[in-house]
Amino acid sequence: MKRQGFTLIELLVVISIISILAGQLLPALSMAREKGRQANCINNLKQFSYAIEMYYQDYSDYPPWLSTLYPSYISTKGSFICLTDRDRGKIGHGQEAFPEANDIPPENIPQAGYSPPYTGGLAGFNYRNPEITACSYIYEFNPNECYFWESDKSTEIIEQADRDKNGFVSWKEARMWQADHTEKRGQSPIVRCFWHYKNYQQRVLNLAFRDYNVYQSAPDWEATSH
Repeated sequence: MKRQGFTLIELLVVISIISILAGQLLPALSMAREKGRQANCINNLKQFSYAIEMYYQDYSDYPPWLSTLYPSYISTKGSFICLTDRDRGKIGHGQEAFPEANDIPPENIPQAGYSPPYTGGLAGFNYRNPEITACSYIYEFNPNECYFWESDKSTEIIEQADRDKNGFVSWKEARMWQADHTEKRGQSPIVRCFWHYKNYQQRVLNLAFRDYNVYQSAPDWEATSH
């Protein structure tokens, strides 16, 4: 008996149909995986909220860095990594514009030509925990100078915000001033994740200062709502 098989044209048609279906399904599968990674990231932010609050109860102050929470308040290093971060925290939060807010060793920070005229320097890095060598998140209550915030503020406002009177406004002082003097007081973030925005054009995930609410925003959180 003569065996029947696919002709070349039939085989090409089948391959084309499979390619079309794969092209339609793969983006949906990719976004489904990203939603799972976002859920994991939200869980990390919630862990930070519990740890920060416990630290505050012990010291009546906020930790200088997220890395300070390890290992007493956060026991696993994996909590510092967002699964959407393809670099696994080795280059920080991925926004090269603000390297001074990276909770990773300073020598690993991508500078990208960023050299503002700091008056207070980067001495705040001395307070981070060297055991944490990778962190995907930006910590907005860090003790380094917040130059971009100072750049468009009057001398009077800078003096008001400079709580410790050391001559410059730290990120922590800038965010606390915003929490007290702006309309969106409840949205002032303490921890942020930019990786979902950077890799998938999704909204930025934020952990709010004071009420520890996790909310989404554009990169410029001040100009956007929940």
